[in-house]
This record gives sequence, structure tokens and C-alpha cells, in this order.
Amino acid sequence: TGTEENDFFSFPAPYGNAENGSRHQMLILASELQAAGMSAGHISSVAFDIAEASFVQFNGFTVSIGTTDVAEMTQAWIQGLTAAYGPTDYVNDLAGWNVHAFDTPYLWDGISNLVVQTCFSNDANAQNAFHVQSITDFNSTVVRSTNNTNVCTSNMGFLDVYALRPNMRFEWTSLQVPPIAAFDQGATSTCSGLVQFQDLSQYMPTSWFWDFGDAGTDTVQDPEHQYLTDGVFTPVLIVTNPYGSDTIEGQPITVNVNGPQPAAACVPVSTGTVAGFGILNVTLETNSSPSGDAVSEGYADNTCQVTTVAAGSLLDISVQTGTISAHNIRAWVDWDGNGEFIGAELVLTADNTTTATAAVPVPVFALLDTPLRVRAMSDFNFSPYPQPCDSLEYGQAEDYTLIVTPNNDPPVASFTVSPTITCDGTVQFTDASQNLPTSWSWDFGDIGTGAEQSPSHTYAASGVYTVTLTVTNANGSDTSVQTDVVSVDLNGQLVPADCTPNTTGYCCGFGITGVEFAGIVNSSADGIEGYVDRSCGNTALVDEGAAYPISIGTGGSVQHDVIVWIDLDNSGSFEANEEVWSALDQQNPSGTLIVPSASAFGVPVRMRITGDVVGEVGGPCDAPLYGQTEDYSVIISPNPNPPSASFTANPTSTCTGYVQFTDQSLNAPDSWLWDFGDIQTSTEPSPLHLYGSPGTYTVALTVTNANGNDTETAVGLITVVEPPYCDTIPMPNNPPGGQIEACLGVLADDGGPNDNYSPGPSAPFTITVAADQVVVLLFSQFEFEDGVDYLRIFDGPDMFSPEIGNGFTGNGIGVLPNNGVISSSGPSITLQQDASNGPTTFEGFLLNWNCSFVGINEIGPDPIGAIWPQPAQDRFTVGFGKPVGLNWHLTLRDALGATIRQTDLDAGVRERIVDASGLAPGPYLLSVETPQGRWNRTVIIR
Repeated sequence: TGTEENDFFSFPAPYGNAENGSRHQMLILASELQAAGMSAGHISSVAFDIAEASFVQFNGFTVSIGTTDVAEMTQAWIQGLTAAYGPTDYVNDLAGWNVHAFDTPYLWDGISNLVVQTCFSNDANAQNAFHVQSITDFNSTVVRSTNNTNVCTSNMGFLDVYALRPNMRFEWTSLQVPPIAAFDQGATSTCSGLVQFQDLSQYMPTSWFWDFGDAGTDTVQDPEHQYLTDGVFTPVLIVTNPYGSDTIEGQPITVNVNGPQPAAACVPVSTGTVAGFGILNVTLETNSSPSGDAVSEGYADNTCQVTTVAAGSLLDISVQTGTISAHNIRAWVDWDGNGEFIGAELVLTADNTTTATAAVPVPVFALLDTPLRVRAMSDFNFSPYPQPCDSLEYGQAEDYTLIVTPNNDPPVASFTVSPTITCDGTVQFTDASQNLPTSWSWDFGDIGTGAEQSPSHTYAASGVYTVTLTVTNANGSDTSVQTDVVSVDLNGQLVPADCTPNTTGYCCGFGITGVEFAGIVNSSADGIEGYVDRSCGNTALVDEGAAYPISIGTGGSVQHDVIVWIDLDNSGSFEANEEVWSALDQQNPSGTLIVPSASAFGVPVRMRITGDVVGEVGGPCDAPLYGQTEDYSVIISPNPNPPSASFTANPTSTCTGYVQFTDQSLNAPDSWLWDFGDIQTSTEPSPLHLYGSPGTYTVALTVTNANGNDTETAVGLITVVEPPYCDTIPMPNNPPGGQIEACLGVLADDGGPNDNYSPGPSAPFTITVAADQVVVLLFSQFEFEDGVDYLRIFDGPDMFSPEIGNGFTGNGIGVLPNNGVISSSGPSITLQQDASNGPTTFEGFLLNWNCSFVGINEIGPDPIGAIWPQPAQDRFTVGFGKPVGLNWHLTLRDALGATIRQTDLDAGVRERIVDASGLAPGPYLLSVETPQGRWNRTVIIR
């Protein structure tokens, strides 16, 4: 039995914290207990050192104990504790140590961190004991003190965290049990022969005996051992205390200190400066080698780690990198053992990823029974692609050893086919057999045969073909049959395209990942493929003038511009009128494509799709910047039906008078007659019209083709707003307030867009739109004295309507829902300034409103296109997905939220350079604010 009095356990402030109820949890690290001499055993009492006491009454006083693996207290209770003392009424009438003995001792395992919890209430606030306490170097205590007598179960009051504990002592009895052996070994393979061992045994062993497997031994608790000979060694630990002993065997350790090494090679410089970049694991066959990142280890020579593979088999290789960012990954094998890496020795390539794997055929020319160098490299995906001898910006290189052994097995037949669907009949067959075949016999399924290793074959007739390959070597033979593997459609060829625009410089996941349209269902990689002609085997069957759903998958997590063309006259080129669908500034767009009038029917014609960076898509022959172009096939049937008239207008409410009308009619009209309701007409398919006077207008469209005509009329569709309502409206100051029936406008506080609001409450202002629509408020400015002045918004026609929120106050659009985009649920919304009569006023608010058929809780597409380079040093560039608009702002903040750089953006620009010189390395938050909202990105400065 031992009693430990320690001066490092401490409570925060007075026991009751001037309240009549209190609950405390204290964390005591196992290392502190062990340093005080405690080991696993039964804790039978706890005592607290009271500095002041005078007949203090504690009601329902309890002590609970538990263990945890947390290393610091947070603003949350640790659950699962065991009651050790109480509940009981307790009178404390003396200063000094007050002992609380447990009826059932608590068993501490000697390893886990200990949690002690006390909970009590007082008869009155004045009855509070004060504990002797001391400071810890971590948050050790969490407290709730309230006037609630049920503080142990109530959530009243606040949780406070302190780096303080009360001085306390434990009475404990160590367990009289043998130890349980356990240890950690620093490695399972070593090139240096030096391995660190750490004892993790339980129940306080008093002696240790280590057998390292190479005749070396030691008796210290945590030894470091030097292996001098090569081999595989299994370490053993025996631990003992007065009550017995225990033995445990560790993992085998492969030592390669003196073994053969591959030929010397160049050493690439790896001087990473940002943690998280570099290689974390390389696996060759079943040998997995975890490691640190580029900052912690730089270039790593792990050539003492040897993997063996047979010639002609498949070498499984995998490289895993840090996840701070995507990496470009490369791996080489020096097959001829000359210490140089050439292009043919590149065995693994993967970009813009954190994991890369490959099954690499071991070539027949590989040098046998000789250590060959394997080099794995990774670097930031915006850095230059890794080259075997070049320096790396942020990543690292690691080297390993591979030994290729002779292969005495019979071959295993295998082959690949490209393409599996062909319209010109030509197919490339590639041998993928293992175990080094020496002869090949091909049967292409059309009476054609071949004896080459990887032949190209041309089929003369359409059909579906089964292909057979038999391979042979001195040890035997094997046959592989792929049934119906080749489909030939010689009638599916398209007129050759005038141009095949390839990707200029793939980046960042841009490109097309999927297409669904009228029977075409295709998925693929992103723009890393560049231009791809997928027309053979991907054919859509459509009717002229009909509407079809279309969906385009785009790569990465950024917006794209997507445009679709169809060669309607089958000329091999795309004219201006052959652009049939577009989706701008969207991710994974979808919609409806109406097939226009065509002149080539019943034959396959080319459909071209381009997806690229916002603002970069030009014509059908322009090379994409980062994305890609893909071609598909469409067969159009003539339209036998009269047209069905339909159109859209944007906007339907206008201050300028300009409205863009877009024909959406089906069944291929060939003439159009528009009546705009103001005695003006047009025969264009989709005219832009200018209304000269305010008012409400009915619009009619009549469409005609050889089969008939149809008319669509939209009554009261267009509203041209009176000029006063197109100006900024200030909040009214006098009853009964103000109101407006308009679908768009600008509203400010009663000081207008440039002056502060007035003291005192304003009158209400109500915005009303059509009965089937809702009002959408888009704030561009918001600043009210925090907690004193408010903007109240009511979801309806008056201040008796339900209030949205509970009054908005504070500085910045970020205090508003959805970054300042608020919708009504019906056709009206009411606002009121609720300011105090004090002398202090602020800038107030400025908003645009419009109307919508549905509530809009979104703030529109993200304007940030790309940021490069990343990480950056002295400067970086922000690219925008569309030209910068009015009142756009850019802010750079550090990790704590402090503003570092702030600037107004010039309207119309597509890029902005940000000065990062003098900034400390680390992550920063970049914000772009527009009148519609705020978007954030994390940037890294090195």
C-alpha cells in the first residue's frame, strides 16, 4: 500500500465558483501518475487539500473515476465514468487534507490517462470551500458551476476549460499480478542494421531480457540494437516482476547491411518545404514500405529492401502519397542494371492523384539474378512532371531493389484488343501473356491468322468475331479465347472531320467524363485523354425537330463551359448554325437538346462536344485549354409533323426595355413570325427586342414548316418597369411605410447607398410580385450595430407575417443566411429597420431584389476558376471563370482570420496576380466577394 501526495493536481478557482452547484472533471495523464510512482492497482481513496473551510455543507457529493485516451480536456464531458464515492451529504469543517474512502476500490490499468469527476451542491452560495491548486501545461479541467442543484444532470450554465487542478492524493494498492509483455519495434526491415525497441508491457515489470535473434541480448527497458549481419531475425522480450514473468515474440526483421546493391545512379534533390507532400508508402509485390514525407526525410535510399520477381511475370507496384494535394507520380525500373533510367524503363505514370498502381510485365531482356534499382517519385501536380534525375519542388524520390529470377514456368496466354468496336475494320491485338512465350498463334475469327506477337488485323466484313491466341515456350503452351470480342460495323464510318482539336495543356481534372444522349451512354477519363473520336459504336437515333434529354459529365470539382455541335449537312465541318446546345459556367450540366432542321437523313453524322475552362470554349475547331473535345455519331430521321410552337423570354421584367426571345419550338419549323405586343414584329428565330415604353405586353410566336403551323401566345409576359422603380429606393421613415409591385429593383436603408441609417425604427417596406412567384433578396452590403440595431425581414405582406430569422445584426454579409441570399415563401416580403435612438449609426444595407418561380437558396456559380502556382512563393494568380463584374473584392486572410491583403477587382479582367512576398509559409484563406455572395479557397505559401 502506498500513499502519493502530489502538488500537480489542481482545481480551477473556488470549489463552488461562487455558485451553489458545481461539477468538475480533471484529467491526469498516465505519465504523471507513473512519475509519481503509481502503477496498475486499486485506488481506494482520494483526498483534496482544502485551503479554507468553515462547516461547509456539500449536498449529494459524489466522486467518479474513469480512464480515457484523450490527452487534453475540451468543452465536453468524458463519458463512461464509474461511481467511486457517494452520493452523500458531506460537511467539511477543517482546512487541509479531506479524505474520501471508496467502498469499492477503482482498478487503474497503469497505462490509460485517469479522469476524476466531482459533483455537489451547497445550501447557499456563500458556502464554498477553496482548494489548493496548481498549474498544468495542458487543459486538465472542465467545469460547470450554476445555481441549479441538479448540475450533475442539467445543461444549465457554461462549460469552462482550465489548465488547473486541485492538489489531490490517492491511496492505492498495486496489483499483485505478473506483467503482460508488449513492445514496439522501430522497423521490420533495415539497411543500417540499427533498430529501436520500446517496452509497452503492463503491470510494472521490474526487469527486462531482450533476445534480438542474432545472439545479441540486452536488459535495459528500451534498448537500441545494432544488427551486424544480413538475415531475418525475430526479437523476443521477457519481462518480470515479483509476481511472475511473461514472454512475447516480435515481428521478423529483415537486415540487409552487407548484401548486394544495385548499380549507382543519379540522386535527385528532394528538399520539400511543405509538410504532406511526398511518398508515404511504396509496395512492390507484397513488400510494403511506409515512410515519412518529403519534409521529414527527403530522398530515401531503401535499396536494402529487396523484392524478387520472375522474368515474364507481372510486377505489382503501388505508390501512395500525402493527401495535402494531388501529385504527379512516376516509377522506373533499371531493367539493364546500368544505373541509368531511359524512357522504356518508365513503368508507372499517374497524374493529379494520391495513389497509383500498376501490374508491370517483367521484360525478357531484364538482367537476371542481379540487383536492379527501382525509383519511385512524386511531386505536386502543378510542378513539372518528375524526371528520374531532376530536382523535385515539393515531393521526393525513393529507391528500392528488385531481383529478376529465371522463369521456368509454361506461358499463361492473355491479350488485349483495341478497339473492340471498329467502323474501318482495323484492330490492334497486343500480347499480354506471362512467363515469356517464344511463339504465338492467332485466329482472328474471320479465317485470318497470324504468328506475330502483337499483330494488327483488318476485317473485310461487318460482324462480331471471336479471337483465339495460343502461346508456347520450352516449358509448355496455353490458349486464351475471347468470345465475341470484336464488333465490326463498316457502315458506321463518318465523313472525316475538317479538324480534330487536341487539348493544349491538360490540368486539374478538366474535361468530359460522361455523355448521355438519345441512346449514347458513355463514361471515360477526363481531359487527360485529349481529343477522342468515339463516333464508332456510340450512335444516337433522333428525329428532326424533336427534344431529347442530354447530360454531360465534367471532371474535377469546377465549373465548365460545354458546347455541342451536329454536322447537320454531313459536310465534315461545323457551321455557325450547327451549334445545337450549350451549358455555360456549370458542373455536370444537363438539359434538353432540340434537334434542328437537317439536310442529311438516315446516315451517321458527326456530333462534337467540347468541355473546357469557363470562358475558353470557342469554335468547334479551337483547341481546348485544359479540357477536351469528343466526337460521337448521330443518325437523324426527317420530321413528318407540323411544328409545335414554344419560346422563352429573358428577362420578363426589365428596366432597359431589352428582352431576348429564344425559340424552343419542336418539329423543325423553317419560318417564324413574332408579335411582341407593341406593334413590332420579327421573322428571326430568336430575336433581341427593345420595348420603347413602360407597360405590360403579350407576346405571340407563329412557326411554320411544310407540314403545317402553330402559334404560342403568352399573355402579359413582359413587364417594362417604370423608370423610378429602376432606381435605388430608400427605406421609408414615416407610416404607413412603402410598397412596390415590381419584379426587380434596388433597396437601401433610409440613408441610401452612401450614408448611414437614421436612429430609431423605420416604417415597413413591402415588395410584392406575381402570385405564382417569390421574392429573392440579394444583399451586397450589410452593417448594423451588433446586438443593438437590427434589420427585420417578414415572410409576407406586413409585419404581422412570420419573421425570417430573429432580426439580423452585425457586420458583413456572412451574418445573413446563404451569404446574403434570402427568399420569401410567397409573393411578398416586408423589411423594417429596427434601430435604437442612440447616437451611433452604421452603413446599413444595400440589396437587389428579383422574382423567381421557386425559392432560390443558392448564390449562383462559383466565380473562381483556378489558382496557380500552388504552393506559391512570392506571388500567385487567381483565374476567374468569367469576366470580373462590378463590386467584386478579393481578400487574403491568415489561418486565424486576420486580413493580410484586400483589394477591389477591376471589372472585365479574367486574372488577378496576388502579391505573397513576405508571408510566412503555411495555409491562407482566399475569398472572392461579389454582390451575389462569397467564395473561399485555401492557398499554400511556401
